[in-house]
Parts: sequence; structure tokens; C-alpha cells
Amino acid sequence: MNTIGIEHNLDRARIRKLLAIGLFASILTGIGDFLLGFAEELPATTVATSIMASAPNLTDGQMIAGGLLGFFGIFLEGLAYFAIYRLMADATPRYAHIFRAGIFGYIWLAPVGCHMNVGVLNLSYKYLAMADEALASKAADRLFFGFGQPIYLLLILFWLPMMIVQYMAFAKDLTPYPRKAKWFCVPLGALPALILAAILGPHTAVGAAIGTMFLSFGNAFTFAGLLAVMPDQAAFDHFQKSLSSRKDEPSRLHMLNDTEKQAGKER
Repeated sequence: MNTIGIEHNLDRARIRKLLAIGLFASILTGIGDFLLGFAEELPATTVATSIMASAPNLTDGQMIAGGLLGFFGIFLEGLAYFAIYRLMADATPRYAHIFRAGIFGYIWLAPVGCHMNVGVLNLSYKYLAMADEALASKAADRLFFGFGQPIYLLLILFWLPMMIVQYMAFAKDLTPYPRKAKWFCVPLGALPALILAAILGPHTAVGAAIGTMFLSFGNAFTFAGLLAVMPDQAAFDHFQKSLSSRKDEPSRLHMLNDTEKQAGKER
């Protein structure tokens, strides 16, 4: 497997640094999400206008700042996920290859295609609605289903396998981490935010903002959890040695078989 310049060793300090960057990036993105969502939602008549229901009550500064903060934060999150890739790369190249593809898809699609896209669509809808609400509603449908939805669906195709192999790698002891690390994943971390948003009321300013932040909650939960339960250097060294032993075993068996075959020929 092409390691794209990553050395074949478990550099605990570097992995820890990447996880810390991921946590910071999740908080940064969460602030951006909060800004994009913090406004009371208006009644909507279509799927697209329901997504942009808070746009008329958002300030331009909220949408611009929220979009930019999320853009930088999500890009950093994608880079930080190479910490998890590094944890599984030596033990399971197949899982690591799938996970790495997910990272590339995340970096490619999520910052601009998904996050800043929300800011642009909301800003456009806000000003169109001031002039003509019917035109704004029609434009919202065209923009969302023509540009937004295809990108979201494509991102899911990259992101979902990434989440599955992350869970499996931790569950199967294919990293130096204990098995309980499998629970530190985005879907599980995002669930409380969605529940809290529903309790507060998804159409209220605070409820809408927290609901918009649900993926940031999930990412922060993942990076914070992996930092909290990170094994010490001895555990990393032990995992590396056991991995090396497993890799050397087939070579020893092959040499033994060759020796036995040679001895049989001489007899």
C-alpha cells in the first residue's frame, strides 16, 4: 500500500499532536456551525426552504464568519484523521486504505461543498426572499437539489465506510488502543446533540444552533475520547513488537518448509 510518505512506525507523539489538532478543529468548526444556526427558524413550505428557514434571521456577519470558521476547521479535522489512519496502517492495510480514501473525500467535499455551501445558500436565500419570497423558494429548491444534495450524498459514500472501518479496527485490536476506543466515533458523539436540539426545540435559536453543530459534537467526542484513553509509550512499543512478530512468522515458516524440502531431496 502506498504510505504517502508516512513512515512505518507508530509515532505516539505525532499521533497525539494530530488528535489535539483534531479537537481544536472540532471546536473551531462547532463555533462556525453555531453561528450558522443561531437564529429562530421561520415556517417553511419545501425541504430546501426548511434547511434555510433561519436564513432571514441570520446576520451577514454570522453567515460569513460561520462559513469561514467551518471551512478551516473541517480541513484541519480531515488532516487530523490521519492519526487514526496511522494507528491502523501497519496492522490492517486494507482498512487503512478505505479509511484514507474517506479522509481524502472528507477534505475534498466537506469544507467547501458542504459547510461553506450552507453559508452561501443561506445568504443567497436571505436576499432573494427580501425581493420575492416565491422566487427565493424556487431558487432554494434548485440550488439545494442541484448543487447541495449531490455533494452531501457523495460525502456520505466516502464518510460511512470510513466510520465502519474505524470501529472495526479498534474492536479487533488492530491498534495499540483498548477495545473500548471503538465507541469514540462521530455517530455516537453526534447523537446527544440531536437529542438536546429536539428537547430545546429545533425551531428555536439555541435548538437550531445545537442541531447544526451535531457533527462537530461527534468529531470533538472522537478526538477528545482518543486523547483521554491514549495508551502509554510502552503499550505502543508492545503493539509494534507483536505486529513485527506476526509479520515475521510467515517468513520463518516458509524458511522451515524450504529446509524440510531440501532435506527430503538429499535423502
